[in-house]
Amino acid sequence: MVEIQRCIREALAELEHDQWIAWSKNIAETDNISIERAERWAKLWIPYSELTEEQKDQDRIWADKSISVLHSQDVVIKVKRSHDSDCSVHNMPAYPNGPCDCVELPAGCAAVEPLIEEDK
Repeated sequence: MVEIQRCIREALAELEHDQWIAWSKNIAETDNISIERAERWAKLWIPYSELTEEQKDQDRIWADKSISVLHSQDVVIKVKRSHDSDCSVHNMPAYPNGPCDCVELPAGCAAVEPLIEEDK
């Protein structure tokens, strides 16, 4: 998997985990769930980064579904970072400077490919 896609997948999986925590805490407070279920859920009310890989895989399933929806709607995700050495803003003196054509990466991600999908 391309590094940038992995980073976006992980960001969406983390968001999914945060959403699940909010949902499950609400259910635990408002519905009559078993003590066993509440205790099992409470063990997972931790930051995504502290989950096991197997636990993260459950959130990744939903991240993949979100990515599939975006792709089905022809959504192109671009990310931005500081200007690359080959960015158009650095064209001078060989060519006139142009608008920035760099992409930004999520924090902690390194570019392998600049775009998930090329513009159509």
